[in-house]
Amino acid sequence: MKNILIIFCAFIMAGSSFGQSKTPATIKEPRELTPAVQIYFKLNKSDIDPTEQAKLEELVGTLKRIPEYRLILTGHTDSTGNDVYNMELSRDRVDEVYDALGSLGISDSFMMMRYYGRSKPRVNETNKEKASRNRRVELTIIEKPAEIAKPVVAKVDVCNEDTTFQVNPGLSIKINKCDFKLLASKSKKKDFGVVVKKTADVMGIITNESIPKIYRKDQGMTWLGALDISFSVDTCLTRPIEITVDPMDFEAYNKAKIKVMAKNLKNNNADKSNDRNKDVSKKTVKKDAVKFVVKANCPTKKDPEGLILLGSPESKSKTTIVKDQTNTIEEIYAVQEAPIIIIPGVKTSKGFELKYKNLENPSFVFKFTDGTYSEMIPVNDVCKLKSKYLKEKVLDKKYKIKPKHLK
Repeated sequence: MKNILIIFCAFIMAGSSFGQSKTPATIKEPRELTPAVQIYFKLNKSDIDPTEQAKLEELVGTLKRIPEYRLILTGHTDSTGNDVYNMELSRDRVDEVYDALGSLGISDSFMMMRYYGRSKPRVNETNKEKASRNRRVELTIIEKPAEIAKPVVAKVDVCNEDTTFQVNPGLSIKINKCDFKLLASKSKKKDFGVVVKKTADVMGIITNESIPKIYRKDQGMTWLGALDISFSVDTCLTRPIEITVDPMDFEAYNKAKIKVMAKNLKNNNADKSNDRNKDVSKKTVKKDAVKFVVKANCPTKKDPEGLILLGSPESKSKTTIVKDQTNTIEEIYAVQEAPIIIIPGVKTSKGFELKYKNLENPSFVFKFTDGTYSEMIPVNDVCKLKSKYLKEKVLDKKYKIKPKHLK
C-alpha cells in the first residue's frame, strides 16, 4: 500500500480578539467582582498541577453563577532567567490556563490575556518559598465593561471602509477599499490582486515539506491549516486583510484553540508568531457553525516568518512505540481527521515514539526512505487491536510494522 499522494491545495483568488468593537468607544473602568484567584506553577514549568486544576474547576462553578463578567488572565514568573525567557514562559502559562478554562466551558470571548514575565512580582524573593508565589497566573473577575457611544461622525473617506469577497463557502476575504483598488489596479490577471493558497487536509500538511509538523521539541499539533498569501503589488498593507476560514465542521472545531504560528528558523519546528499584525479569532455563528478570522498584512515573500500556520500544540500524556521491521520507513505519523491532529513519531533506539493525549479513530501515515508516502492506514489494519483499545478507539502501546502492512 505504498503510494505517492498528490497534495490537494486550494488556490483562491481574492481578495478578533476579545475587546474589539466595530466602532471606537470609551470604556468605563470595570469593577472587580471577586478576589483574584492565583494558579501557581513549578520552576520553569507551564503544566497545571492537579491541585491548581481543582482551583480552576471551583472558579468555573463561581463563574456560572455570574450572568455577565470578563476574566483577565495575567501571567508571571519569578526572577530566575532573562527577560525574554520569562516573558515567553509567562505567555505559556497563560495559554495553558486559557486552554484549561476553555475545556471547562468558558467561552474565549469572556477572557483577556496579558503577560508580564518577571516585571510584576507579587512578593520580594527572599527565599524559595516566596519565589514560588511569583510563578503564577492571576485570574481576575471583572464586570462586563460598559461602552459609552461616541457621537456618530459621517464617513467621508473611502479608506475607512472595507469590502468583503465570498470566495467559496469555506473562505472569504475582507480588505480595505483603498488597498483593494491598489492591488486590483496592478493585477495583470484582472482579479482581486490577492492569492491565497490554503492547505487544510492531513496528507496535504504532512507531504508539504515547508510546513513544520512538530511544535517545539516533540509535540504534535491540532491543525486548521496553513495559508500562503501573495499580492499583485510587492508591498505590505498598512491595514491587514481579514481571511475568514470556515472548517465546515462545527462539532470538531467548536472547542479548538487555534493560534497563529510560524516556522522557527532556528530548528524548523512550529512556534508562536511574533508578528503583532497577525491574529486569529474564533466566531460561533447561530450556535451550529464556527469560523476563524485571520489577520495579516504582508504576503509570504515579504514576511520573514513565511507561511501562516493555524493550529495549536497537542497535550501529551500517553506514549506509543512503533517498531519498523521493514527497514523502509523514514517518518511515522499518527493522525486524526476531525479536527486534524498530526502526531509525528520521534525516532529512538526502541523505535518511533509517539506522544499524544487523545486520538479518535486514528490512522498511520508513513514516509518511506525513497521519499514517497503511504496513504492513511487505520491502526487496526496494521495489527489486530486488543478489544479494549478497539472499543476506546485509541492507540495500542506497541506496534510492529511488517512488510505485509505496506502492500
